[in-house]
Amino acid sequence: MIDSKDVVLAILGASAALAGFVLVFLGIIIASYQSYSGGVAQQVVRPYRTAGAGLFGTFGLSLVTVTVCLAWLALGGPGSFYGWTVGLFVLQLLAVFGAAGLATRMVLWP
Repeated sequence: MIDSKDVVLAILGASAALAGFVLVFLGIIIASYQSYSGGVAQQVVRPYRTAGAGLFGTFGLSLVTVTVCLAWLALGGPGSFYGWTVGLFVLQLLAVFGAAGLATRMVLWP
């Protein structure tokens, strides 16, 4: 049987790594956004701003997941937090997949 602490530690490490991964995609979107001149129409750069906001939100979700994991460990592993850590991590995985797909599509197939 796998101990709950081991699962939370794995989620903690994976969430922190995924946060860094999201920052890479955010950097790509920011660089693409900045490649346009200041006089370009807003409708051209709006998708980059939207994607940037989504990626920043995904980064924030990653930090929330890390925080909940740390709280679970600091509080001695309360049962109610365990479900939140696993649930937030699953949500984070879905958000990272969606954000990475969106960023990739925007940069490769504009």
